[in-house]
Amino acid sequence: MDDSAELESFRRQWREEVESRAKQNLPEKSLATPSRTVASQSRKFPPTRHEASAWKEEEEEEVAPAHAPMELVPALDGLSLAKQDDEDAFHLRAPLKEPKSALEHFERAVEKEAAGNLGDSLHHYRKAYRLDAAVDKEYRNKHFAGAWKRPPQTTSSDEPTKPAADEKPAIVPTPELIASFSHLPIPPAEPLFEGDPTPPCPIANVPSEVIVEILKCVALTDPAAFGRMALVCKRFAYHFSHEQQIWKRLCQGAKFGFKAMHYSFACDIHGHAEHTLAPVARFTPFPTDMPVQIPSPLSSWSEVFHTFPRIRFTGIYISTVNYTRAGAASAYSNISWNSPIHIVTYYRYLRFYPDGTVIYLLTTVEPADVVPHINKSNVTAARAPSRKQHSRNTSDLGSSVTGPQDPVPPIALDALKRAQWGRWRLSKPASPSGPPEEPEYSIPGKDNSTAAHDPRDLVVETEGVGAPKYVYVLHLGLRSTTVRPTHGSQMVPNPSRNTKLVWKGYWSYDKLTDDWAEFGLKNDRAFVFRRVRGWGMI
Repeated sequence: MDDSAELESFRRQWREEVESRAKQNLPEKSLATPSRTVASQSRKFPPTRHEASAWKEEEEEEVAPAHAPMELVPALDGLSLAKQDDEDAFHLRAPLKEPKSALEHFERAVEKEAAGNLGDSLHHYRKAYRLDAAVDKEYRNKHFAGAWKRPPQTTSSDEPTKPAADEKPAIVPTPELIASFSHLPIPPAEPLFEGDPTPPCPIANVPSEVIVEILKCVALTDPAAFGRMALVCKRFAYHFSHEQQIWKRLCQGAKFGFKAMHYSFACDIHGHAEHTLAPVARFTPFPTDMPVQIPSPLSSWSEVFHTFPRIRFTGIYISTVNYTRAGAASAYSNISWNSPIHIVTYYRYLRFYPDGTVIYLLTTVEPADVVPHINKSNVTAARAPSRKQHSRNTSDLGSSVTGPQDPVPPIALDALKRAQWGRWRLSKPASPSGPPEEPEYSIPGKDNSTAAHDPRDLVVETEGVGAPKYVYVLHLGLRSTTVRPTHGSQMVPNPSRNTKLVWKGYWSYDKLTDDWAEFGLKNDRAFVFRRVRGWGMI
């Protein structure tokens, strides 16, 4: 009875809150609409700082102090030999089994809510409670009973009480612990059956110089695989932490490093190179033809690779937008609390390329249906005028992440025809010996000379919708996400850096009239990086 009364009280409070919001708030538009402003400045920078630049994301990680050394603990804690969800989230979508019991409906509702699909989540919640009013208690007992149960603390009068110093062993600092692994051999694998001889381990007899070269080849092919090799044995963990030439080679590389970063636009919005006749040497913070030094706040090349602002090409950045708006009441009913509430969900996708181009997509299609097919060939085929002719031959529709022979589903093809081409650039790092960087946004009526230069700023220009005279300008900032543990609400830092793009501004520029229009970003949230298997691994 107590659970039923508590559930009924929650439902009553929810109805009152929905009714109050429906009376106070006006219906919002599903997408942001620009408000026109006129500025006499050039197209390079918008006229004012967007209000989104003052937002602070709830899960944004604070910047660590410059004197704090980076240790191997976050990097090793975030690695796992199990199959990662982020890597395989958009590989292949297996058909989901339709839930039947109340518990299955409740579990499906939790999954939909975590994915941001609140409409389907509410639908499954209602079905679960109709089948079993106490399904939430059954769900807690199944998934969280282990966290609640604590082993009983029994003390025996016969056993002597141990001193407190013996209960907790001495904690060795991580750098000293990793350094102690330098002379350890590579242990062989355990035999399959007890009593059998130990299987041979040829790599245990390989010299350290050869092992370092093998690890370098693995790191240049896939840095994530290089990180997982640190979990194989203590010897590999030592090389992962101390072989800084591998991390330096990664930083200077063009595949995953900073040689592929653009600090000025390298092409136009449609991907055509701007300097075709006389190519101009691009700026790179860590060139290979001259001596380079580690930036002063950082202490190692591994810290540079993880912390220095860098765009990732092995996946996609996704922004999930959810908001509610009041629906129209029925003409045959005068009851206000029975008015429908619409849950609106849409997604923004950004896929970056090393050549300076970007694909931007705004759609209601879920990530699992469209992300594996977002590439240049599919967007070109979907936007072609004679798209009906292309659909007769599936080989002309490009390829997905699963292979070149897989046809693109119609739902993904219809979404890709609204994709927009664009270009991107990062803010150039400030040089200690050079002149100070100019602020990117001039604020009328304020002292712009004190505007701090942020090397994490990212500027994206895309095509406008409806007319070629418009250009959309996205001002974003690179940040790092935080991870919420399974049990408890304390946020912990994510060892993966540069995995989040926060909004700082969004404008529309009219090239003919030199007018700027500002988009509102009331409901929009930050972009979060999701790795896609097969991207950047070829």
